[in-house]
Amino acid sequence: MYQVLIAAFLFLIVTESAHAGQRQDIFRHAKAATVLIVGTDDSTHSISLGSGFFIDASGLLVTNAHVLEESSRLYVYVLDREIYAAPEVVAVDSDVDLAVLRVPNTWADPLTLAADPTPEGTEVIAVGYPRITDILNMGFTLHATSIPAMVSGLVQGQSRTNGRAIDFIQTTGLLNFGNSGGPLVQSDSGEVAAMVVTTVPYLERAKDSQGVAIGSVMMKSGISYSIPAPAIRQWLAANHLSPSPFPRAPFQPPPSNSAKPEADRAFATGYLLQTMAMVLHTDADLLKLAIRHYGVAAELRPEAPWIVRNLGLAYSALEQWDKAVQAYSKAMALAPDDAELLADAAVAQQRSGLADEAATLSQAALSSTRLKSAVSAEMAGRLNADSAK
Repeated sequence: MYQVLIAAFLFLIVTESAHAGQRQDIFRHAKAATVLIVGTDDSTHSISLGSGFFIDASGLLVTNAHVLEESSRLYVYVLDREIYAAPEVVAVDSDVDLAVLRVPNTWADPLTLAADPTPEGTEVIAVGYPRITDILNMGFTLHATSIPAMVSGLVQGQSRTNGRAIDFIQTTGLLNFGNSGGPLVQSDSGEVAAMVVTTVPYLERAKDSQGVAIGSVMMKSGISYSIPAPAIRQWLAANHLSPSPFPRAPFQPPPSNSAKPEADRAFATGYLLQTMAMVLHTDADLLKLAIRHYGVAAELRPEAPWIVRNLGLAYSALEQWDKAVQAYSKAMALAPDDAELLADAAVAQQRSGLADEAATLSQAALSSTRLKSAVSAEMAGRLNADSAK
């Protein structure tokens, strides 16, 4: 009898441990496959922040159309440390609020879109980058967030521009600005149930001790709406963008491109802050935060010239020319033939009052540019000659 009880107890422990491990893998996979999408518009000095997720091993990812609209430049942050500027915009449909991007991803373990509607009562996690501006202002490095939620059922709504009747999944859970375009992942299977579209706020009237209204406060209702995965699959198929089939395997953590992934994460955070700062009229506070993250990255990866070069650019934007010169000097020691770096350093030298040094660097930058142009012309000539044979 005791042996049976002990065996049953051990079975429960092993089963529970295996379930917990599977759940952790689902969470890690979902976060690794979810990206931050940043859109900027220099003319209006506006920034759009949203999420997206990979659906294809070739780098195909989906998001909301409203995350991309009215942006002149786009950036995709993968694994919180890889930055892809100007991703390919494959398709945008404002009516159903869906869009597809492609990046030349070095690593992508995509998520699977569920083929069937997700039943009411299913536990899900919303993965994305909510309130990323708050996180950055508090000094944290870039990271995705998982929020537990519950599927409340299927409801009928209307499309954005044409007002067509379409279905949405309603969920309960405190999602925030920035979750748009991110996946709702089923906690048990790891499949994508839907893509988050919007959360529902409401105004709570504030009153004084006498009961007189003194204002209103925007609150979160805890109710959100998402585009069901089967509808996304149908839209992709209609646009000839169905994900390429591939054998599913247990999730493996992504390989790091360097021995210091935390350095790459710090650099990516600094880059994002610097991008936001330049769009927002050279915001000094954001630039100072960017400098702090660049400093951390430079300490961890002293051999990377692009880190100290961006540090120099940030100091230059703050017109701290002496510090910019120091940063550029370190970068030039690592990349002495970089024409753009030499030109940036020359400007900093000039603004620091080092006219002779600035002139020398300007001449070096010009010579480097001419050398590259000559090499490019020679290579083009050789290719044309080979083609003529």
